[in-house]
Amino acid sequence: MAIEEGLAVMPDSFDFRRVHADILLHKLRDIKTGLPLMRELVEDAINKKFEAMSWVVMALNQLFHPTIDNSHLPHDDRFAMGKELSEQILELNPPQGDGDFKFGCYFPVAQYYYESGNKDRAIELIEVAIKSLDHSEPVPDQTKQRYLTSLLQALANYTGEPACHAGLCVAPQNKTSETQNAVTS
Repeated sequence: MAIEEGLAVMPDSFDFRRVHADILLHKLRDIKTGLPLMRELVEDAINKKFEAMSWVVMALNQLFHPTIDNSHLPHDDRFAMGKELSEQILELNPPQGDGDFKFGCYFPVAQYYYESGNKDRAIELIEVAIKSLDHSEPVPDQTKQRYLTSLLQALANYTGEPACHAGLCVAPQNKTSETQNAVTS
């Protein structure tokens, strides 16, 4: 596989490792090879701490992004890794703190909590992420709009009611609740 050749040359490449995990887990559905690779990626992401918060978020997105079908992954492994990654993100950038970019890293954490059955915590984290967008001045408006749309969609899906902020409103979609039901069944 070409990705493995790339990894041999650049073993610490964030992009190669992300794509490799995605191909094995989500395209080929090779749990035997992909799950240990994902565990290694989770450990590396946590060990890198501040220098690579994006690794932690990427790893959590691989496991909990609502547009990725993870129904084939072992439930206990997925949620154990999700718990570890979520705790790491919240430790590095706590909701009460002034840390930047909560809007970029809280979405997968909220999705983890939502799928774990802690809907109130998920809603709380999405609301904190939305508020952080208001205080993130160096972020271009187009980027803010993209994040705001995703965050409001998650909030609407979690609450089952329309969500509005800064003149933008979105209605709930059934996809997240279907994902929730598939995971908890």
